[in-house]
Amino acid sequence: MTTLTPNAARKSRLKRPNLERQAILFTIGLYLFICTGLLIVHYGAPRTPAKDTGSSSVSPFNPRH
Repeated sequence: MTTLTPNAARKSRLKRPNLERQAILFTIGLYLFICTGLLIVHYGAPRTPAKDTGSSSVSPFNPRH
């Protein structure tokens, strides 16, 4: 019969992943995945030139007259 010393028992307990640790790592991974995707879309999207409305206003919500 093999007996574990307190130090070995603690190491084996720390190596075993538990549900709380898995949930935290999943959340962090998901956050990083979403942030990376948003940064890629933000910097990778082509810039569209502003349409000339003939108005002196710089507001995009100014209707044409």
